[in-house]
Amino acid sequence: MIPAEIRKFYRMAEEAAAFFKAHLMGRSRVRIITHVDADGIAAAGVLARCLHAYDVPFHIRFTSPLKPAEIMELGNEGYDLFIFVDQGSGQISAIEKFLLEKGCDVLILDHHPSELPKHRNLSYLNPHACGLNGAKDVSAAGVVYSLVERVDASFTRLIGHAITGAIGDRQEFYSGFAGVNETLLKRAIDLGLLCTRTGLKLIGRWLPIAECLAMSIRPYLHGLSYELGACRSLIEELKIPPETTLEELDETSEEKLRDAIIARMGATAACESFRRTLWGTIYRMTREVVGPPNVHEQVAVLDACGKLGKPQVGFALTVGDRTMLPEAMETLRTYQEKMREALSWFAANLTSFKTTQQMHYVLTSEKVDESLLGEALALAMESGIVPTDRPVIGMVEVDATELKVSARATPDLAMRGVNVGQAIAKAAKTVGGEGGGHDVSAAARIPRDRVKEFITKLDQSLAEGDVDEPSAASTIGV
Repeated sequence: MIPAEIRKFYRMAEEAAAFFKAHLMGRSRVRIITHVDADGIAAAGVLARCLHAYDVPFHIRFTSPLKPAEIMELGNEGYDLFIFVDQGSGQISAIEKFLLEKGCDVLILDHHPSELPKHRNLSYLNPHACGLNGAKDVSAAGVVYSLVERVDASFTRLIGHAITGAIGDRQEFYSGFAGVNETLLKRAIDLGLLCTRTGLKLIGRWLPIAECLAMSIRPYLHGLSYELGACRSLIEELKIPPETTLEELDETSEEKLRDAIIARMGATAACESFRRTLWGTIYRMTREVVGPPNVHEQVAVLDACGKLGKPQVGFALTVGDRTMLPEAMETLRTYQEKMREALSWFAANLTSFKTTQQMHYVLTSEKVDESLLGEALALAMESGIVPTDRPVIGMVEVDATELKVSARATPDLAMRGVNVGQAIAKAAKTVGGEGGGHDVSAAARIPRDRVKEFITKLDQSLAEGDVDEPSAASTIGV
């Protein structure tokens, strides 16, 4: 029996698909504005394949959620339909003022919380409008897929990309997937478009095992990551031939390798998030994929492209352009090196973290790039580097006057009422900044000279739990 909330979501998908399909049948020109993370890129790829199949001209912009002045500029571009992907909910006031009031058609395909108005030129699909939670029940890629499948059933072949988006937004939990994601995964497996197995959830399963271990950042393996000699010694101890890959190991040998890695990690291995990040279900796409069929590897590539300013490279892979694969894999290697530096900084500077009643927070160094801060925090938590008993807040200087803030919380904390998106939105606004996000991930930009006041306000907001105003999608990007 499908829950009522999911049935409502699918009804809304039918309505949004009808609105969208009207533009596919005419001479519309389409402008897509999508987020720059793995979920936003995967979602854009699914949408682009649909538009291309109908021979509809479109232009894509990869960006953090637009500011009002940027949305005002869109109104002068002359497109027939503006589609906001993985954003738009938090910018609805500007969209209403600068696009809808001008008679522009707008379609918002998002999973961030907001209250969207009724307007004859507006259609949207958002899980929060159906009683679902966009932080766990469906990603932007799942939202877009649910739309295009109802435009034409032939797009069912793209269902695997919805799972890529969900994993990219960390919607795979210890118990598996929830909500719409769970139904999409089951269908993908039943249709033979996705297969699963249990094993080490590491990037580079097709590489010699020592190289695979050495490049690991999710999780970060202290004493092994970027220590190729130590990795080779471990493989020798287990009497595994040096050129063997994880894909070639039998189940018993892979379990022995897992146990040996855990033994090397010492106290870190006691962290449940570390063990779950290291070992679990591996998802493999069987169709419609260029590059690694392993979904976790796809996510890593898209993340790398987005974080390093090359979202178009990741997008090219999602629409089947094999010529971009070498550049995408090189971007992944560069990204992993930068992330290794960030995680090494966290591991070496644990004493720099301050603890309040409600959170842990740290002002990082230039070793942690602002574009990598949120992901670095998430990886540090998953890898057992930083404690996860309360939300973790990282801050980095953007310039002499501004700080970028990223916040992360575990799903367990969210279930107990923590909502960093709401808390950070309220605290940032109080000090003249802006921010927001999900219950487990959020971001903000604040004035540098008001950081102490921000910390106090954020601690108070987290202690209050429920915040009056809904947390819109961050204008910063989480």
